[in-house]
Amino acid sequence: MNNFENTVGFITGGAAGIGLGVGRALGRQGMTLVLADVEADTLDAAARELRAEGIKVHTEVLDVRDADAYRQVAERTLAEHGKVNFLFNNAGVGGGHFPAGETPLQDWQWVVDVNLLGVVYGVEFFLAAMRALGEPCYIINTASLAGHVANPGMAAYCATKFAVVGYSEALRHELQGSAIEISVLCPAWVKTRIAESRRNHPDAEEAANASGSTDGMNKVGEIIANEGISVEALAERVVRGMETSTFYLFTHAKFWPAVQERLERITRDYQEVMPD
Repeated sequence: MNNFENTVGFITGGAAGIGLGVGRALGRQGMTLVLADVEADTLDAAARELRAEGIKVHTEVLDVRDADAYRQVAERTLAEHGKVNFLFNNAGVGGGHFPAGETPLQDWQWVVDVNLLGVVYGVEFFLAAMRALGEPCYIINTASLAGHVANPGMAAYCATKFAVVGYSEALRHELQGSAIEISVLCPAWVKTRIAESRRNHPDAEEAANASGSTDGMNKVGEIIANEGISVEALAERVVRGMETSTFYLFTHAKFWPAVQERLERITRDYQEVMPD
């Protein structure tokens, strides 16, 4: 997909960070944007920025955990715009930084609801209309490098990102031969506020008292500040990946050895069941 004129894109987590960066890049190329986000004030500010650039943008305040609300937003979007060509299931949270056995169950539920089910709802509520459209369409699901390489203290986050990778791989098979292409975005560090995502935790008091999690996420925030790429660079990677129909959208060459080590470990362990 390399022509974005007269297309409509629906982007969750669209008020800031990766969602806003990708939206801006595509809006500059003619796409009409529907940005959805849980943060109403931030969403309004983002829309003003984009409109000042001449980008067509509409907004929807949406908590992607809420299936009924998501369904209503999807129906309203399709009714008002007639179609969605680009679906960017991007909303996500960092969760926290807890060791196994000490992770609050409400955190597990929160991370699964946003990072995994938020992606599922997007596909379930838009895919039928995209199939019926008969125009080139594209779905991008935001996973993470943590969907290929696990990290200690981030079990809930890694579990959901591995799940998004697997879900996207299944969709890739199902969509073969259709007008709908799909990619899974697997970035490493990007300069976003994901380390601060507990600001939207459903239990604000619990989140404020989670000192262990706060300490861990502060360290993540420091790494992002020092090593993260810009959202503009990330958006350029996404647009280029859509133009080349690249399925796995990676961002950081330096982490290839970690991915390769996992692949080698799988290959080695699989040899135990291979015939001599």
